[in-house]
Amino acid sequence: MQSDITQEKDRGPTGFGERIRSLRKLRGLKMVELAGLVQVSQSAVSQWETGREFPGRENLKRLASALNTNVATLLAEGDAALANVVPEDSIASPTAMPIDVPVYGTAVGGSDGDFSFNGQIVDYVRRPPGVVRLRSVYALWVTGDSMAPWNRSGDLIFVSPAQPATPGDHVVVELHGSHEHDPGVAMVKLFQARTATQLRLRQYNPDSEFSLPLAHIKSVHKVLSLRDLLGV
Repeated sequence: MQSDITQEKDRGPTGFGERIRSLRKLRGLKMVELAGLVQVSQSAVSQWETGREFPGRENLKRLASALNTNVATLLAEGDAALANVVPEDSIASPTAMPIDVPVYGTAVGGSDGDFSFNGQIVDYVRRPPGVVRLRSVYALWVTGDSMAPWNRSGDLIFVSPAQPATPGDHVVVELHGSHEHDPGVAMVKLFQARTATQLRLRQYNPDSEFSLPLAHIKSVHKVLSLRDLLGV
């Protein structure tokens, strides 16, 4: 019995990968767009669809939400599972969302996952339904594993400069550059607290907390959660 359970965890139920692919195409989503909604890397989605790996419990829940279905449908056997999908007319069609969210910044390696904004748009991705009215949203490809397992190198995140960040939010913190017009170093961290002079942040890998002087910080932007992106 134990060996059967292990096999199901590693490979998933029969037809699981094909079911993900069929539901993704039914929703008009590209693999990279589904990865952004689930907040995993594109390679992770590829491994799920090809049956090489099976998502953990939390990713399975996020995957079901992103595909507008439920976990039971994803785990069901056979093509009849597609009959359990939420009707298309009850949700906003992903294909109706414009591909207009700019991807900013270039990855600059480093153990802390730092990068720099270079002022250039390197790509555009589809706007998630939950942020259809937010005009200033942008996206970033995260580098480094300092925030794993919440976010891994190569994952796509959506960021809102308009929404105020509060303690407990993940944030993009940009520092002032060395010179007035130079891009500053930026980082993705967990917002812990703000004092009159300091911003306290946390990273997960390795787990540590540190503070930055507010005078050195150019901007703090909120990273949108899965709930924000799906509008639930």
